Amino acid sequence: MDDAQVKSATDAAVKPFDNAGAGTENPYAIQTALQEMMQSLVGIVRTEAEMQQALAELARLKARAAHATVIGHREYNPGWHTAIDLEHLLTVSESITRSAIERKESRGGHFRDDYPDKVADFGTFNIVTKKGADGAMEVRRVPIPAMPAELKQIIEEQK
Repeated sequence: MDDAQVKSATDAAVKPFDNAGAGTENPYAIQTALQEMMQSLVGIVRTEAEMQQALAELARLKARAAHATVIGHREYNPGWHTAIDLEHLLTVSESITRSAIERKESRGGHFRDDYPDKVADFGTFNIVTKKGADGAMEVRRVPIPAMPAELKQIIEEQK
């Protein structure tokens, strides 16, 4: 990392202290709202409408997180740690939601109420979600490589 990257990361990390007095958001309240929203809208049983609603709520929570405020100092400050974690929690939540929207079937622990059946095609690729260079999520399908012959043989022997 160069000096500019270090300064940028440091500035971002201490921003919740800079918000003190001007910021209005408690990082714990945002974290709780995120947990409740993900459980409610992107839980075990999901629908596209609910997950689209979750994406809108994630945008609102990101805006709130920008105003997270902590008080005190940097020595053992769990509120500060929570404020720093929010960016990552929101990123992972968005990735989960966008990937779940892309999977239009039900398989294993992923159950779509609007797509209750297993679709063979979905067993041929993985859904990969990552942050692009511009910070936006990119969702794509990556083909699963063919199973090596020795693994196929083991599976057949176990039947």
